Amino acid sequence: MASSSNQDLEDFINYTSWFVKPGDQVSFSQTIQGRDFFHLSIAFTNLFPTLSELLWNSRVTELQINHEPYQLLGWTDHQGESFGWLVKPPVTVVDKPLCPEHRTLLAHFGGITERWNETEDSWLCNLNSALTYQEAEEGFQGWESYIGEVCSDEGVLCEIKPIDYIAFAFEANGNLTLYCKADSSVIMIAHDHCFEHITPLEGYPEYTVYTINDCFQFVTWVENVAKQEICRLN
Repeated sequence: MASSSNQDLEDFINYTSWFVKPGDQVSFSQTIQGRDFFHLSIAFTNLFPTLSELLWNSRVTELQINHEPYQLLGWTDHQGESFGWLVKPPVTVVDKPLCPEHRTLLAHFGGITERWNETEDSWLCNLNSALTYQEAEEGFQGWESYIGEVCSDEGVLCEIKPIDYIAFAFEANGNLTLYCKADSSVIMIAHDHCFEHITPLEGYPEYTVYTINDCFQFVTWVENVAKQEICRLN
């Protein structure tokens, strides 16, 4: 891999000073345009047309940090400043019970681990990761007892089953976004938030389980995130 300067990488490191540490081994390729890098399937572009356009408009740098592979995707906003994502490579072998749409996504796009120069209204803001195969897991990630206790205190029957859901987006404070394995419908577990775009799931108390307004499916969530980014492009 190349070792010359790379502006997207420099901007990424400046914005995420905690990610690349002194002494880390970093190597990276020459940057190429997304239209030359991403060879997306028809199934992918049909499901995720906005994300496809966003990826095709990116600058792609293949990156290794301590021999861990990543792709650095950069764009330029209306103010001429770079922004972007550090993403995982695609996944070819899936042995988790992910929904078909998530599997299609991962075949070409490995999910987001870090961002730089993001906006405060982005659904990615404060997330540790989103959409990656490595972090996607069944269940409520330890929030079952909390939700059960709050529902019990409110005299509410907790009917949804954690095993029916896959967590795919993880906020630093523990909030989760999940989809139902059966129909890809999306919910959030938000014990601490000031969001205005979510509504308590019918029958559930505040600060437990939510739906996302006008976002009913996994595909819609992904496309909304892509729309939030693509509208920033110069």
